Amino acid sequence: MHLDKKITMKQLADRLGISVNAVSLALNNKEGVSEKTRRQILQLANETGYLEQSNKYNKAFSSKNICVLIRKIYFQDMHFYSRVIYGIESQADQMGYDVIIQFMDDEINVPSCVENRKVTGIIIVGAVEKERIEMLGAYGIPMVVVDSTTYGYQVDSVLSDNRSGAFFAVDQLIRNGYRKIGFFGDLDYSLSIKERFFGYAEAMAGIMEDGSMQTALLECMKYSLLRNIEQHVLSKNTEAIAELLRTAEKLPEVFMCSNDRAAILLMNALRAQGYRIPEEIGIVGFDDMEISTMVVPALTTMHIAKKNMGMKAVQTLQWRLQNRKAKQEKIILPVEMVVRDSVLLER
Repeated sequence: MHLDKKITMKQLADRLGISVNAVSLALNNKEGVSEKTRRQILQLANETGYLEQSNKYNKAFSSKNICVLIRKIYFQDMHFYSRVIYGIESQADQMGYDVIIQFMDDEINVPSCVENRKVTGIIIVGAVEKERIEMLGAYGIPMVVVDSTTYGYQVDSVLSDNRSGAFFAVDQLIRNGYRKIGFFGDLDYSLSIKERFFGYAEAMAGIMEDGSMQTALLECMKYSLLRNIEQHVLSKNTEAIAELLRTAEKLPEVFMCSNDRAAILLMNALRAQGYRIPEEIGIVGFDDMEISTMVVPALTTMHIAKKNMGMKAVQTLQWRLQNRKAKQEKIILPVEMVVRDSVLLER
C-alpha cells in the first residue's frame, strides 16, 4: 500500500528493523546485505511507492525480476507447463532472481511490469504471436521463448527436438513392421506440432517406392487427422474425437500423436468404439507427462526434460544479459523414446 506522505529510507529501515545503510546498499545494488534482506527491502520499497518517487533505484529493483508470460490455459496444465515453470523458478531462485508470472490473453498488450521496466528479462512459455514478440521487443528487454519460436523476428528460444524425436519414433514403428501409420494432431495449433508432423512425414518418406516427401504426404493423409483437434483435447471432449474418427477415410495400424494429452484422449475415443489397444490400433504420444504411466495401457511416448527446459531458459536469459550484441540462438534439447504398452514394439 502506498503511503500518503513521501517515504524515506529511514522509514523503510524502521519498518524492517534494519539500518539505513543496509537499505541504501540494497537500493543501490551494492554488496553488504544478504540476498534475502535485499529482496525484502526492494519489495517494501516497491509496495510503499518509494521506487516510483525515486526513479534512480528502479534499476536495482528491475535487475532482480524476471517476467514470465504464459497463457492461462497452459498454466492450468499440471502435466507439462507446470514442470517448465518449476524449472524456471528453481533456476531463477538459484541465480538470485524473482519470478513475476503474467497471463497472456487474446488481446496483445504489454504487462505493466515490462512497461514500467521493473524486470530485467522476459521468458515466454508456449505458443506466442509474432506481433506480441515485436511489441515486447520494442522495450529492449532481453527475451527468451520456451517451447515455441517465431519466424520473421529473431529471438532466443529453448525447444525440444520435435522433428528428430518424431522421426525416431516413426522409424522405430517401421522397423517393427508397421506401415499404415497415421498422425493425430492439430497442425494449426503450434509450431511444435508442425515440427512433429514433418518428422513423422520424413520417416514415412523412407518407405515410399520413390522416397519422396510428396508421395509420403499423400499417403499420410489417408490415415491422419490434422484439423480441429486441439480445442477438443484441451476441453477433454472424448465424444468430439470419436466423431472425428467416424468421419475418417481410413484408420491406421498405429497413430503417432502430437502430444500425450491428444494420445490419451484418442485412446479413450478408440476404446469407446470397441477398438483394442495396442492389438488393433497402437498409440504413441509425445512429452512423457506423468499421466502417461497412469493410463491403461501405459503410453509409449517421447520423453522431454520439462524442468530442464525451464532451467535452460533462465540460463539463456542470463547469458543474453551479458552478451546483448550476440546473435540470437535456438537451443534444441534432446528427446528419447520411452517404450510402454500402448504399441507393440520390441523393448
